[in-house]
Amino acid sequence: MLLKFQLFLLKKIMKKLNLFLLILIFSLNASQAQLLWKISGHGLEKPSYLFGTHHLIPIQFLDSVPGLYKAFNSTQTVVSEVVLNNLDTAPAIQRAALLPDSVTIQTLLSKTDYEFANEEITKILRMSLYSLNKMHPSLITKLYELELYKTVEHFDENTKSDSYFQLVAAQKGIPVVGLETVEKQLSLLFPKNYQKEAQLLIETIRNKDKLIGEINEMNQMYRKAKIYELEKLASQSNKQWNVSEEENYALVDERNIDWIRQLPELLSKSSCFIAVGVLHLPGTNGLINLLKKEGYKVTAIN
Repeated sequence: MLLKFQLFLLKKIMKKLNLFLLILIFSLNASQAQLLWKISGHGLEKPSYLFGTHHLIPIQFLDSVPGLYKAFNSTQTVVSEVVLNNLDTAPAIQRAALLPDSVTIQTLLSKTDYEFANEEITKILRMSLYSLNKMHPSLITKLYELELYKTVEHFDENTKSDSYFQLVAAQKGIPVVGLETVEKQLSLLFPKNYQKEAQLLIETIRNKDKLIGEINEMNQMYRKAKIYELEKLASQSNKQWNVSEEENYALVDERNIDWIRQLPELLSKSSCFIAVGVLHLPGTNGLINLLKKEGYKVTAIN
């Protein structure tokens, strides 16, 4: 009976969790600071475009990006990290977000930490930690972060911009291609190190003011299109939140390298609008640099 109730709760919060599927926890020395980049050359008949998204930025911001809608409307295929309207998405999330039979949030935390977390979770999420006892601690952390940000900054999740391009593509009958499966993203979003993730939940609650400050700073840099400064800030944040270099490599670099193996074929078939999390653009293994290594001309749209 308890499991059925927990599954019911999980379905209620699925909409909130979808905010994090496009961006898996925030993962310049350059002279150009841009979010939108044109991909040309290397035998392409028509240019494609690369755009860095951010899940905590309202859709109205897109109006301020020079050339964005013109670029989007000129393309024939939308390429994203995952296809969000896939019918298999919800069942996959439900499977990944539940703890194994022998594990609960109570078994992962000390009594003191559990009571501390329960008070804050109940206050912010308006449901007790006991009702989430079989939920993966990463899910609880991310829901807490979102609700906390909404409370403090009056953010409206219904105006988020990162899924805009897939929604418009669906309305217009434009093909949408995912660079990876939902299962791949979920394996990163819900790692099997349950004890570590439970402690991260406690640290997130204890340092909620610092968390809000980091999110606001990232949002400001994104609005100014300072993608390389964003990369540096994300690196600093990883150290503060004990995200190892190996974990960050798996979250960002490894995925970029996998995507670059797929992109040349997609680009050769049609003009693509590639919309992925902004932290996938800069850096040595960022998509901008990797596309240049493949022989494409990648230029910022001013």
